[in-house]
Amino acid sequence: SFGMLSLMADGSWDTSMIEGMPAPSLKIDDESVGPNLIIRPFHQAGNVVSIRQFSNNAFNHHHGIQTSERFGLGQDPDGDGYVNEMTRADVTAVSVFQAAMAPPGRVIPNNQEIELAVLNGEVKFTEIGCARCHVPYLPLGENGWVFTEPNPYNPEGNLRQGEVPDYQLDLTGADLPLPRLQPINGVVYVPAFTDLKLHDISALDDDPNVEVLNMNQPAGSNGFFGGNREFLTRKLWGGSGKPNFFHHGKFTTMRESILAHAGEAMAEKETFEALPDYDKDSIIEFLKTLKVLPEGTSSVFVDEDYQPKEWPPAQFQGITSIPGGQILLQWGGASQLYPQPPAFQVQSKSQLNQVTWTDIGEPTKSNKLEVNALGNSGFFRLLRVE
Repeated sequence: SFGMLSLMADGSWDTSMIEGMPAPSLKIDDESVGPNLIIRPFHQAGNVVSIRQFSNNAFNHHHGIQTSERFGLGQDPDGDGYVNEMTRADVTAVSVFQAAMAPPGRVIPNNQEIELAVLNGEVKFTEIGCARCHVPYLPLGENGWVFTEPNPYNPEGNLRQGEVPDYQLDLTGADLPLPRLQPINGVVYVPAFTDLKLHDISALDDDPNVEVLNMNQPAGSNGFFGGNREFLTRKLWGGSGKPNFFHHGKFTTMRESILAHAGEAMAEKETFEALPDYDKDSIIEFLKTLKVLPEGTSSVFVDEDYQPKEWPPAQFQGITSIPGGQILLQWGGASQLYPQPPAFQVQSKSQLNQVTWTDIGEPTKSNKLEVNALGNSGFFRLLRVE
C-alpha cells in the first residue's frame, strides 16, 4: 500500500496522503491524468525506473561512456575523441544480461547449532517488525516475469517502446543461469526483502546518514541542495555477501546497519536492542544466509557445499508445558518468510519400542501446536508433508 490519492471536487489532485513514492512519481503534468505513480525500484533514493535507464546513467557517470541513444549519433560530448561509444544494441544486451542474472538464495550450513539460530532468527526478524518494510517476497503476476526491452516505463533519453520491435525474455526459462524462480499458481514470488517504498529512517538532528543532495529534486534547485532523508528499502536478498551495508554502503557489518535505523524504523531498532543476546545473534545468523549463489546452483536453498537443502526442516525447537495440561510444540522458522510454507504433521506414540505413530490433528503450516499432555504423553516426532 502506498497510501491514498484523492481527486478533489475542483478537479485538482491531492497527493499528500501518498506514502513512500519519490517526487517524480507524484509530478502532475496534466490535471486530467494526475500523477504517474510509477514505482522506481532502483537507486538508494528510488530515482531510477528501469534497468536500461540505470545502465545509460551508470555508463556515463561511472565509466565515461556516452551511449548513442542518449547523446546522439556521431556525438562526442565529453571531448575524448571517441563517438558512438555504445550503441543501442549494446545497451539492450547489457540490460537483458542484468535481467537474466540468477536470483540470490539462502546458504544454511549443515550445523545444528547454526540451523537452530537461523530458524530462531527468522521468527524474531518478523516478530520485531523488520518484515514490515523488508517484505520477504513480492508477488509478480500477469506474466510479469517476461522481461521486455525496451521497457514500457523507460523515460525520455532512453530507447522507448514503439521505436523498435520489442524483445521479450521469459526469466523463468530453464536455459538461463540457475537457479530460477518459477511461477506458483500463476505467480512468481520474488524474495527481495523490500517493499519498494521510500522511508525516512534517519535521526532528527545531524544524522550522517542523511544525503547532502536530493536527486529526486530538479538539479540546482533549493530542494536539490536541501538534502534527502528518504531512502528505498534496501533489498536484502544476496546482501550478506558484500561488506557494504545500509542505503549508502558505508557500514561494514549488518549489526551496525540495524543499529543505525531511526525515524520510521526507530521502534524496530529499539526492539532489537532489547532482545536477549541469543535472539539478536540469531537475526544476524539469519541475515548471513542471504547470499548470491554460484552460477548453476540448482536450488535457492543450499548448504555450505551448495547442495540442495530442505528448508525449513522438520525439526523441533522447543517442547514446553503450559497451563491447563497442555504441551506446546514448536518447530521450523517463520512461515511469513515463505510464499508457500510447507505443511508439517505432528505424530506421537506412548512407548519408544512401539512401531506405529499416531497423527495428532491434521497437517499444519504453522510452526507450533498445542497438544493435550494426558492424551499424548510419551514421544513426539515431526514430519514434513510435501
